[in-house]
Amino acid sequence: MENIFTKKMLDKSDAELRNILENRENYQEEAYEAALYELERRRKAALNTPPAKVQEVETPVEEEEETNKRKSFREVVEALIPDTNYYVTPIIIYLNILIYVVMVLMGVHPVEPSIEALIDWGGNLRELTLVDEQWRLLSSTFLHGGIFHLLLNMYALLFIGKEIETQIGSSKFLFAYLFTGVLASVASVAINDNIVSVGASGAIFGMYGVLISLLLLKAIELPQETRKNFVTSVFSFVGYNLAFGFTKEGIDNAAHIGGLVSGLIIGAAYYVTNNKTHGTKAVMTTSTLAVVLLIAALPVIIPNQLGKYNVLMNQFVETEEKALSFSNLQSNAGDDTYFRVITEEGIPNWKKCLSIVKQLDSIDDLPADYKEQNALLKRYCQYRLESFELMAKTISEETYQYNELLQNYNKTIEFIVQKLQGESVPDSLLVVPLTNSSGEDL
Repeated sequence: MENIFTKKMLDKSDAELRNILENRENYQEEAYEAALYELERRRKAALNTPPAKVQEVETPVEEEEETNKRKSFREVVEALIPDTNYYVTPIIIYLNILIYVVMVLMGVHPVEPSIEALIDWGGNLRELTLVDEQWRLLSSTFLHGGIFHLLLNMYALLFIGKEIETQIGSSKFLFAYLFTGVLASVASVAINDNIVSVGASGAIFGMYGVLISLLLLKAIELPQETRKNFVTSVFSFVGYNLAFGFTKEGIDNAAHIGGLVSGLIIGAAYYVTNNKTHGTKAVMTTSTLAVVLLIAALPVIIPNQLGKYNVLMNQFVETEEKALSFSNLQSNAGDDTYFRVITEEGIPNWKKCLSIVKQLDSIDDLPADYKEQNALLKRYCQYRLESFELMAKTISEETYQYNELLQNYNKTIEFIVQKLQGESVPDSLLVVPLTNSSGEDL
């Protein structure tokens, strides 16, 4: 006779098994039956085992350590093998590993992937996540910043997943993992302005939150002494990792805390429903609805200056391309064609570019380097607009008197572009007097 508690009883001492039998009312019926079955199995095995000869030499310490290592390795391997009552944890681990392998095969650095690569693959970044890319809240939980990041997280997930999934069931575990993972990402977006967050640690902390809830509410069947030691171990692990996160850069403690708190909540909700099917479904449905509404409200709740800035910059780039469309004309195009494109496409779109730059200036609390870029973009647009108007005059008046001015504008525009690209350019080369067309002083 076997049930989901049978394997757990294999690791318990005879005293712990007898404790379960003596305190039957404190345990699930399946746990009681598994303990009874294991004690009976051991009794029969003892009767059938011939007496061992007295060993004259004690087992060497090295041999004992080797035995423990083999046992630990065997436990890890067994925990990676799915079975009927335990399959979500291994699948999540394999999925994380698969995504990492695909990333590496596609050219991402295996140890230190670039920020750009993590963003391209779905990293969580406020300015993108809050602008129609909310899917990053989930995708980021399956990405990792290198092989060591992956291995540490998967080892932690293996430990906590094995413990919880066999206690609460696979469907509850999967929901709690995804629920806490997404809310961990929400916490990261809310706190971190310009940080790319990746990794399963938020969801893993969520699982620790679930475990803490179930332990404190005594929803997990454990002898009193074992429970006390286990609670101490879990709290020590969580406390140490949170403290370590506050002292070291590059660790997203916002996600850790968000996952932990949401795990405490979902664990308590599971306890309240007391394994009732309808109650569990109600918890999952209500929680899902709450998360969906929260995600929909994020752009309103959380300030996203950089996100707004990037949206406007994308508009600027598109408008700039339209304004420069005359450069695509054939060299043998006539003056009439050039004049039409300059006046109908160039000048109107440069005015739109100037308007977009003014909107960029209106965004509050931008970093200083963004404000400096805005000033250069404004100057760039004004010189472009002035040069296009002079080109239109050159064609309509059939004159070359503006050529020197045009050359000065074009040289200055080139220097501004170099400055925008990060090159070192003296400020004196970034200014040339405007004639009158742009209407604004620089």
